[in-house]
Amino acid sequence: MFLKRATSSFSLSSSNTSSHNGSTTSSNQPVDLPPDFEPPTIPLSVKYSSSLTPLRRNTIGKGSTAVVKTVYSVTDHSKVYAVKEFHRHGPYEKEHDYNAKLAVEYQIVKKLKHPNVVHTEDLCLGAHHRWCHVMEYCAGGDLFALIKQSPEPMNARERNCLFKQLLRGVAYLHSQGVAHRDIKPENLLLTLDGTLKISDFGVSHVVQENPPTGPVKLCTAICGSEPYISPEVFAHDVILYDARALDIWSCAIVYFCMTFGGHPFTKADRSDPRYQAYKDTIDEFHKEHPEANFSSSECEVLPKFKMLAPFSLSCRRLLLRMLDPDPKRRCTIFDAVNDGFVNRIEVCCPTSENDQDSTPGLVDASDKNCHKMVARAQIRRVHSHFICKKKSFHA
Repeated sequence: MFLKRATSSFSLSSSNTSSHNGSTTSSNQPVDLPPDFEPPTIPLSVKYSSSLTPLRRNTIGKGSTAVVKTVYSVTDHSKVYAVKEFHRHGPYEKEHDYNAKLAVEYQIVKKLKHPNVVHTEDLCLGAHHRWCHVMEYCAGGDLFALIKQSPEPMNARERNCLFKQLLRGVAYLHSQGVAHRDIKPENLLLTLDGTLKISDFGVSHVVQENPPTGPVKLCTAICGSEPYISPEVFAHDVILYDARALDIWSCAIVYFCMTFGGHPFTKADRSDPRYQAYKDTIDEFHKEHPEANFSSSECEVLPKFKMLAPFSLSCRRLLLRMLDPDPKRRCTIFDAVNDGFVNRIEVCCPTSENDQDSTPGLVDASDKNCHKMVARAQIRRVHSHFICKKKSFHA
């Protein structure tokens, strides 16, 4: 099976923007200010400075809606941060619309705290009354740059480590009632110690106000980058989908990118013959084997695809569960994190042993001891995924 080489679809998008640079976002929903939101009044220059090293270029990312720069704490010059400064869409964009668009993202990111999610430090006012999100700086660049620059595909130990970190981060988001909706290598950042961080919540969506039992809000907008979007989002009748299932599909596509250097489908709909062949094979398999259960370690009869050939049997079972064209059959993120294949993956960077305990529904009680043992396991510096030559940042 031929895989399309990964091409950058970098974008700093909001929920009201249109398609640009490979990302697709569609919404006709008005955006209102959150009821408890108070606009920032602290100027960026009061707490942060970009002039401490004038000879260094501090712009590390650009997009249609924002620019990302490095700044330093004015009280501690050793502390470096990334600042996402949002542009206004032309001189005629109303102040309310500009505030509402960015307030929604900030309301989401300010409550997130997890080792595999980029932490937002502050919300400040920059020059020309532009909003600025001050975030932790990930000096290792992004996963896309690493994949693109690597002379050889990642080995299994390396990609599995990053994959497990990605699943942990997404599981945390879903436990908080948040769906990201734009999981792709460009939005996955790396620190110098090998920690993967999920970034760019410009099109994220609150799917549950009171997780995990609250009602689920379905989405109606198409957003993200086409190669990573799940097939139900492209439905041509009424678009109504659970964004958490979209995240699951996207995570699996990222795994293929780390393995082959490209994605398996250009677009998960009938316009892509590779996807159509994949879907037809899956549908036919379920007709012939209605009792097949990919979640069972005893299931050895699987659909045959060349793109799955390099993987172990347990890995193939998980990927088939994550890439089921039917979102009703697709596994949840908690199913994926609890999968035996994922449990056996060694992670190269430190992880709090209480990481899983703080994420409701992440593990079964019987598995907590196993997860704690993995979290406390000796750190093995055997990976190279934190030495990306070109430092970049996509917020």
